[in-house]
Amino acid sequence: MSHLMLTRIDFRLIHGQVMTRWVAEYQIQAIVVVDDRSAKSPILKKILLGVAPAGVEVLVYTIEDAAKLWKEDLFPAKNYMILFKNTRTALEAHQAGIGYPALQVGGIEGSGDKKNIFKNVVMSRPEAEELKIISDAGVTVYLQPIPEDAKYPFADAYAKFS
Repeated sequence: MSHLMLTRIDFRLIHGQVMTRWVAEYQIQAIVVVDDRSAKSPILKKILLGVAPAGVEVLVYTIEDAAKLWKEDLFPAKNYMILFKNTRTALEAHQAGIGYPALQVGGIEGSGDKKNIFKNVVMSRPEAEELKIISDAGVTVYLQPIPEDAKYPFADAYAKFS
């Protein structure tokens, strides 16, 4: 898994200038989207394949398929990032065996009972609890919407729910 450059949560998945900047920042050559809904929908999958930055390969998997490929060491043999739509998927993927060492939280959907945590990142208590499980498992979790922002430690974000 030495080619894993970034693991990120962003509810928008692959989108415009923000994704283009992360791809450039980490010299990403492939984006692995782990999202059951997108993987099971030919339309959503086609959209994701069509909006990637030029020259970047996009692979879209269910959690189950991604975990199997991870365990068989079949993720891309080039610089890649893993992209999750939400905290639940990131947690389930980690529990299924996808052993990412760090998790960047870039954007969580803003509907419902959420607190503004850092810049434009909002979070509910259940989402914070899911991230805490990941963090407690030894994953470095931090918030960073765009490359120019400093990494905001998850411990500081979690403290806002005390």
